[in-house]
Amino acid sequence: MKLLKKMNINQKIFGVIIASLIFLASALGWIIWDSLHTIMTDELKKRGISVAHSIASLSSDYILMDEQYSIHQLISQAQLTNDDVRYILIINSSHDVVGDTFEGYLPKGIIQAHTPESGHTLQVATLMSDEGTIYDVLMPIEEGDVGFVRVGMTDTKAQTYINIKMKALFYVTLFICVVTAIITYYMTRFITRPINNLVAVATGISAGNLTMRASITNSDEVGRLGSAFNEMADKLINSNAEVELLLRELQAKEHLRDKLILKLLSAQEDEKKRISRELHDETSQALASLMVTMRILSNEAKDAEQQELLNTSRDTAASILREIRDLAVELRPPILDDMGLVPAIKKFVKKYEEKYHIEVELFTPDEEDIGIEGHIAVAMYRILQEGMTNVAKHSAATQISINMEILKQSVTLIIRDNGCGIQRDDFELARQHNRIGIYGMKERAELLGGSFFIYPISTGGTEIVVSIPLILNKGCNDGTNHNYIDC
Repeated sequence: MKLLKKMNINQKIFGVIIASLIFLASALGWIIWDSLHTIMTDELKKRGISVAHSIASLSSDYILMDEQYSIHQLISQAQLTNDDVRYILIINSSHDVVGDTFEGYLPKGIIQAHTPESGHTLQVATLMSDEGTIYDVLMPIEEGDVGFVRVGMTDTKAQTYINIKMKALFYVTLFICVVTAIITYYMTRFITRPINNLVAVATGISAGNLTMRASITNSDEVGRLGSAFNEMADKLINSNAEVELLLRELQAKEHLRDKLILKLLSAQEDEKKRISRELHDETSQALASLMVTMRILSNEAKDAEQQELLNTSRDTAASILREIRDLAVELRPPILDDMGLVPAIKKFVKKYEEKYHIEVELFTPDEEDIGIEGHIAVAMYRILQEGMTNVAKHSAATQISINMEILKQSVTLIIRDNGCGIQRDDFELARQHNRIGIYGMKERAELLGGSFFIYPISTGGTEIVVSIPLILNKGCNDGTNHNYIDC
């Protein structure tokens, strides 16, 4: 069955026809052999009966007069004139052999092999001997009163004749099979050529060559199938054209969306920068002036209660001032604009360790003054900020490893923690609770033509890999091939 599945249509049709032809030839050969064998056997028995009848009519007087020489002459002459006669026995009424054609002695058991039955009628028995099948004809002489004649007819000549005819039939059948095989081969090729053409066209179209068409030479079922296939290919081209048009429109909208998001992020950073500057320059100065005024009023207070109240208010203002300055730095760290990405990351890591009491291992390039474009530096800083904040909120980690590499064409940032690790279900929970921090990091990287991947570590924890090309280019340029979670 497996071999049949692997065969092509040509081989299947060819095999079915040849197998049917061999089966038919075998059935016909058996019928012919059986018919020939039956006819030859009947003819052999008839000749045996004729020989036995002739001897019985001529030998009765010889038996009665006990002329054994005449009996021997009679049966010898009968055997010589009939090639199919193997032996002749003449037995008198006393069941004694008075004549035979055997030389020397009678074969053992020949007399007992066929004895007359009651009724003294003609009998034909089939005997099996070393020489083959013997048809023994027993003919009564004068209804058995004188004796009877036994004529043994051998089928050797008949079998030789049948074998010759069957051999001739075999060669004729073999010749017919060869001729039929040749005709079948070319007929199957002629029949399956359009199907093979359809297969080649289908393979070409599946490979992307939509210009291929099936050649239609006949109007039969295969021809109609080819016409339907060509119509399907035409419709497929039209569908592809529509899909390409929609794809171009979608790409245009995607490009416009990216531009809008970039402008939005740029405007967001500018607004953060403005608010940070106002908090630092105006609000902080106002609070500082308020603190100076409170200190002066405290020194001039009339009693201790007023002095304590003013000192408490001044401490509260000082706490508010520190929080405003921290908020201003968090909104837009001045060090990021003044000194660059690496110093900003180092300062953020230092404050992060103080605030969350999580050990951070930082690896950055030796040269701190690296010329990274402003929007790339801001994106990297924001992704680091969001990623480490997520670690503090959700992972229960005690250690974080940060590795930053500057290559010729890209900057790569790897953040790894030893926490509980992120799972696929966590993304669904984030969607349900409208937490878009991870998606925001991914969006920032991809808008700059980079890549963002987050996946669980087999030993526990989570790893974030961010790569942004230094030359703005859509697509991932880091060449990595990890089993990342698609977020």
